[in-house]
Amino acid sequence: MIEMREKEDLKYSNDIPRWAKIVHIIILWFFYLIGMAAFVCGILLMFGQLWFGVIACFAFSAFFIWAARLIRMSNKMYSDIVLKCELLEGGYYTYVKNIKTGEELEQFVPFEQMQEVLIARTTRYQSRGSNHMGFHIIGAKIIMKWTDEKGHPQYSLFGLEDSKKLEEWVQRFKQNGIPVYSSAANVNVVQLEDYQTGYDELPKVPYDSDTSSPGIGTIRYRGLKLWYSSEMREKKREKELMRDKKVFNLILLAMLIGNFLIAVNWMPSWQLDDGMFGDDSPSFMVTGINFMLLLVVGAYWREQVKWYRSLRDVGLILIVQLLGWVFLRSFQSAPAEMMDAIIVDGLTLALFNGIVFIIFRILRRFW
Repeated sequence: MIEMREKEDLKYSNDIPRWAKIVHIIILWFFYLIGMAAFVCGILLMFGQLWFGVIACFAFSAFFIWAARLIRMSNKMYSDIVLKCELLEGGYYTYVKNIKTGEELEQFVPFEQMQEVLIARTTRYQSRGSNHMGFHIIGAKIIMKWTDEKGHPQYSLFGLEDSKKLEEWVQRFKQNGIPVYSSAANVNVVQLEDYQTGYDELPKVPYDSDTSSPGIGTIRYRGLKLWYSSEMREKKREKELMRDKKVFNLILLAMLIGNFLIAVNWMPSWQLDDGMFGDDSPSFMVTGINFMLLLVVGAYWREQVKWYRSLRDVGLILIVQLLGWVFLRSFQSAPAEMMDAIIVDGLTLALFNGIVFIIFRILRRFW
């Protein structure tokens, strides 16, 4: 999101001070140099076969290069784009210019074309360092609904976090006879095009009678739940299904094949102790790897997850391990206690995986 600064009364721009641009450049090159130095250090450690140090240096390098890339992308919003927004006496004016291409776009929406204005909510997380809990600042998203020359509904957006400035915007709208509404919905993830189909789904009340919505500029230690229109939810679900198909399902398939091969080729050599794998066996390591991978492929953090997904995921792993034991019993001798040990490990994995699943579902109620 591009941060806008007020230059004059209700006139805003994304222009930042020259000293801030210099600081950004210094930080950017500092991160690049650290990343390159860590990479070179990793190459040198390879000659000494110090593999732990090699991995640590490469990971360190990748982190700083990634952080530098994020800073560079953030800077491009201010160095490559000129953005100006003004609430004039006659309407709302926007000016955008791409510095590299020279492309310019101007738009003026007179108050006569505005049908209504909705003040929705946004949140911005403010960190207070590693030793203190951060908080969320409540902002306003000013949504101006207007009609173009062809009679089609259009929308213009502006965001701010100053309650006094918001009142100036609201008063100017009212002075021009435009109805102003308020909504407690957190529209942080709603894009401009989403309002074309989702605007009418937004809850709203007259601005002056809204006494329950969070105040603009106030802070909360728990963020507001994100609002999605029905079409946005459908698109989100389609993206999740596509990600399952292209990534998570393939990982799960690899896990199932891997667990079958482990059951056939490795488990028979594991120590057995009273119907369980012994403490000296790799059982704990394999179960731990399965647990970590299930957190990824299970996607338990999603808004909508079937209640049985955790049981299904663990059940599939347990089944392929038991199939590996059956395969062994069919072609060669395999201890009967191995089946009991596999079941015990499966139940242990199901317990911890189920606990994590429940925790995610409880936390999801507050997101």
